[in-house]
Amino acid sequence: MTLYAIYADQKKYQYVGFDYKQIISEFGDSKDTRFDANRSHRSYKDIWKNPIGIYFGSDKKGLLIPDISEHQGRLFLSEKAYDVLKDIIDQDGEFLPVVYDGSKGFMFNTLRLAEDLEALDETQCEQDEYDDVMSIGFHEGKLQNVSIFRAKFDRFYVAYCTQEVKDAIEKAGLKGLLFYSDLRRPWQADVNL
Repeated sequence: MTLYAIYADQKKYQYVGFDYKQIISEFGDSKDTRFDANRSHRSYKDIWKNPIGIYFGSDKKGLLIPDISEHQGRLFLSEKAYDVLKDIIDQDGEFLPVVYDGSKGFMFNTLRLAEDLEALDETQCEQDEYDDVMSIGFHEGKLQNVSIFRAKFDRFYVAYCTQEVKDAIEKAGLKGLLFYSDLRRPWQADVNL
């Protein structure tokens, strides 16, 4: 089984931003409770009562709004992306409603953790002197019933997915993500993609 690290394609597509005032109103000002600032493993379905306003931005002109994107190990899904992926990834997290530019979509909060499944292969995991992840690996046999997940080891920074997820996204022509099978640090992947 091939696993992929998922990254937002910020060279071609705009990145996800959140309505700061609404986030504070809904979740409070603490970074421990704010979805936009806290990427830790936490469910939001009980407090995410209203669709949250998001926007797309970039400091580069001419970039497109993605069909699907990644933000801190979570996914933005347009309605089209939701229809493609809902049955594949629904057991691995929660769909949280968002609105943007007169459209509806979802943030997918990835809740499956490699460590909870005893799937983190510590023999392949390495950090540098600053605790930045140099490499990460997984026991793929323990991820047979998982489509998308994160890891505490990399501080929940990256979402990882299976070939099935990648294939569904590509078959549907959804734009906005990059897939990287060499599980290195995100900045190294971004430089090499």
